[in-house]
Amino acid sequence: MNYSQLMTVLDATGMSPEQLAPILGVGSMTVRRWQKQSPKKKVPIAYERTVVEGIYQLVLDGKLSSNAEAVQTILLENTSISFQAIIKDLGVSADIFGAGDGSHQDKMAIALSQIGVNEKHKTEVDESSELLSRFKKLGSEWQERISSLLTVIKSKKLSALDKWVAYGALFYLITPFDLIPDHIPVIGLLDDFGILGFAVTYYLKKYPELFNLNT
Repeated sequence: MNYSQLMTVLDATGMSPEQLAPILGVGSMTVRRWQKQSPKKKVPIAYERTVVEGIYQLVLDGKLSSNAEAVQTILLENTSISFQAIIKDLGVSADIFGAGDGSHQDKMAIALSQIGVNEKHKTEVDESSELLSRFKKLGSEWQERISSLLTVIKSKKLSALDKWVAYGALFYLITPFDLIPDHIPVIGLLDDFGILGFAVTYYLKKYPELFNLNT
């Protein structure tokens, strides 16, 4: 992370150094010093963790958009994770996983439905056939899971509501902003693979006939 990337993100908030300092875990004078640094100079490692956590908090507070290129560049280069910021950005109610009622499977289905009901998310999935094809090349199990969920969303036998979980899982796959950044070797795609598997199992249990019929 260099100071040019950092200041691009901080400037996008429209907040003063005094407002940003407590969120970033530093003093306001430190933020002002950052503003005067050479753009190409690297931010000291000692600051990186608190800065990344602060950026996640700004996303959570609605002060930054995770779709901004500068935000994604910083977050995808770091392994720090803020669960609340991520699920809120995806459109999931934060209280789902804290509620006492319902199984983990039920909660996951609800979370994926909340992601999949978003029309922009559905459109992005529908327009990402090339990207999904690349994920299929990761192996036969990837191909099977993705193809099964594409069967769901293309089915004329299911209602729009019935397809929300499939759309949610596929959108989670293609979005770069998820629980384990995809660039991390090996483990970066574990959460994507697991969520795809959950969604396929959900449909196999609920609509077993779907995968035995032409849809």
